[in-house]
Amino acid sequence: MNRSSKGFGLTGVAVAVLLMIVTAAFGTSAQSAETATEAEQVTSK
Repeated sequence: MNRSSKGFGLTGVAVAVLLMIVTAAFGTSAQSAETATEAEQVTSK
């Protein structure tokens, strides 16, 4: 019982870390996309 709950905890931590990494990467790429779009608009003007 102890082992299974511990394994679940480790899995939960791993999933949480993965989720944070994916969210951070998505947020960074979104900011980069917005910056690129703004740069294109300024250049076309």
